[in-house]
Amino acid sequence: MELHLSLHEKYFLNTIIENLSNKSNVKKLSNKHESIFLNGIFWVLSGLLMINKNRKSLHEILKKEIIDIIYVLVMQCLQKKKIKEKYIYNLKKEKYLFSDKDIDKIINSTENDYNKIDYKNIKKYEDERINFSSLNIDFVEKNSNTNNSNMYDHQECNEINNNELKSDVSNGIYNKNSEKYKKKKNIIKFVVRGFSPCNKKYLYEPNVISTLSAIQILFLLNKISENDISTKVLLEICNFIIFLLNEEKGFFHFSLSSLRYHFDGDMRFMFCSLASLHLINLILKKRNIYINIFNNKDKCVNWIINCFNIDGGFSNYPGSESHAGTTFCAINSLNFLKDENNKSYFSYNSISKKKLIRWLCDRYENYGINGRVGKDHDVCYAWWVLSSLVALKKSLKKLFNINILIDYILKCQDENNGGFSRIEQTENNIKRQNFSYFVSENMIFRETDQFHSFFSICALSLIYYNVYYKKKKNERYLFFDNSIIPKNLEESLSNLKNVHVSFAMPIHILN
Repeated sequence: MELHLSLHEKYFLNTIIENLSNKSNVKKLSNKHESIFLNGIFWVLSGLLMINKNRKSLHEILKKEIIDIIYVLVMQCLQKKKIKEKYIYNLKKEKYLFSDKDIDKIINSTENDYNKIDYKNIKKYEDERINFSSLNIDFVEKNSNTNNSNMYDHQECNEINNNELKSDVSNGIYNKNSEKYKKKKNIIKFVVRGFSPCNKKYLYEPNVISTLSAIQILFLLNKISENDISTKVLLEICNFIIFLLNEEKGFFHFSLSSLRYHFDGDMRFMFCSLASLHLINLILKKRNIYINIFNNKDKCVNWIINCFNIDGGFSNYPGSESHAGTTFCAINSLNFLKDENNKSYFSYNSISKKKLIRWLCDRYENYGINGRVGKDHDVCYAWWVLSSLVALKKSLKKLFNINILIDYILKCQDENNGGFSRIEQTENNIKRQNFSYFVSENMIFRETDQFHSFFSICALSLIYYNVYYKKKKNERYLFFDNSIIPKNLEESLSNLKNVHVSFAMPIHILN
């Protein structure tokens, strides 16, 4: 079978043009897909970049107007919430969040220093930031001289001045009001920002999944400069993610409202939170800002390991069934939580690593890949399973018949209109009059969609670059069964970009 990259490129392009080219449709998002709107944009944009190896940016294929519309749509999903200081202290999060004064201090320090900031100085600053009482004192001292003239501009003060207070009682009242106003000015403000699934802020609140997709889109659009998204906003997004962390148990919540309910954690939220912090850290480093954003690594590692089951897979939360998608999230989360020696949990636990590899290999069954024991094949699991193995530093050519895996993915592509479906594209059964439930269900599964199309492309790129090596020009790829990739298919696969194992984005975007 052949890989029709031009068809898949048109498939992704048509998705963008149909939904975003008309400005009148920008405000009218589809009710069916609005809860995954940002996710869908990421799949399409990243898929467009993955298909053509020579394409360095989206500006080479999309008009500037469309890129600007996408950027505006993403930033319209950004929501801002103010959290009172007393709630921060009640939840004991004052050591981890950035107040408005902390953020101003970081920004001012980077503006005044054109060279690379010394990490030791940042470390001293972090220790200083934890002591909020000292920050309050400094703030009062600085503003005691400058704000005295403006102290009487407050409404209460003006009313008292107009009454020409002369008695001791009235002077006492005046002093009390001025002290209250002074306290209000000195309140430490904590602001959190996050991305909601779409721009309907009255229906959807910010969550960690949409926040990760939004940051990934900004990378793909090359909109990560100070003018596109400021340092202040990035640090407030960090506040949002860290505020959702349960410090005692070591997992992340989904959104601010979910903090009110009992929750045992979710592996997907763990991965999205850590991945978002990692990407934000990359942007800050480009701006010469070096801050240890996240400190609760041990608690998070312990919670992830509690989701490791006896069969060798990872579950969504402790005690549930192993799943390929949550296993992908667990492995990459542990890679984000490396220790001081730059080693992850499985670097010290070889037996558990072997069990995990065994469980992932068992997902390959009957010329396809499933996500759980006893479940049917699904082409998207080609990405979740194979990328998990690559993240564990395993060579796919030593574990599988690579040609069978490639054929399985290619059987799911629509050779007429482009895109990939959930299951194989077999004979068309539309002309049949009588359907059983399972036959009609399979027909729905044969419809292409952006989700399976994108992850199919990623899986093919992952396979090719994992088994690819350059020793001699005439040397072919040798696998465990002595098979080789056909020449025509090899040429198509070589046109794909190398995909990042954790973020499902072209590697050059992050570098």
